[in-house]
Amino acid sequence: TRKAKGCATAGDNLKQRSDFDVYKRADQGTLNSARVIQRAKDGELVDGSGATCEELTKIIAVDKKAVQFEKDKIEALGAKAKPADVKTVEEAEKLIEAQLIKLAGKQAEKGCK
Repeated sequence: TRKAKGCATAGDNLKQRSDFDVYKRADQGTLNSARVIQRAKDGELVDGSGATCEELTKIIAVDKKAVQFEKDKIEALGAKAKPADVKTVEEAEKLIEAQLIKLAGKQAEKGCK
């Protein structure tokens, strides 16, 4: 209907089109750490500006789980870990941790409780 009327779709109104799917999964309760980690590796972490307070809360919760998963992965690899693998895991972890700070800022901007 929006397209027929010449209106932008909900996804088109976002800074990043890929955010729409994340917000949709947040609403459906189907977010998971694996996708967070992959988005971090692909440089496609959520912008957060188009999310509701509830969506931000859910995204942050899953992002925290993803950070813990990455930390556990480094620990599990231990001495057997290849330096390149450790570097990849550490980079994803740092990106997700920065994302958590950014999303907390978005919550503050929106006045979320």
